[in-house]
Amino acid sequence: MKKTLLILLAFPVLFFTSCSGDDDSAPPIETTSLFGTWDLDYYIQNNDVIENISCNDQITYTFTNTKTYTKTTFAGEGSTRCVVAVIVNGTWENLGDNQFRLTPNGSSSDQNLTITFLDSFKKFSIKYNTNFTEVYAKRN
Repeated sequence: MKKTLLILLAFPVLFFTSCSGDDDSAPPIETTSLFGTWDLDYYIQNNDVIENISCNDQITYTFTNTKTYTKTTFAGEGSTRCVVAVIVNGTWENLGDNQFRLTPNGSSSDQNLTITFLDSFKKFSIKYNTNFTEVYAKRN
């Protein structure tokens, strides 16, 4: 009788106990917030905020949930003669603590970026040095 009671008491504990510690497998909010297309909104150079982005300064990033990215830069004059100049495809990785690694396809050179999310994850900034920061706005 004691064995039966012990088994009945142990069953619920076994039933509700997880077999592994990987229940926290959901990606960090920084990762899921990165998914989508981002356009250069403005940049800060030597403490000056530059909001009027010329064609040659336009940059668009697209980050996917399959950990790939596309960086598109533009060239030309004005809004009617602005065309795609360079497209770089590659993979990205969240290293934690707002650190992301971008690796262009066919390149052994990685780019580590500190991406800081702003405005409830509607924007992010990349600070390249003390004198230059880019701020991107989410398109979708």
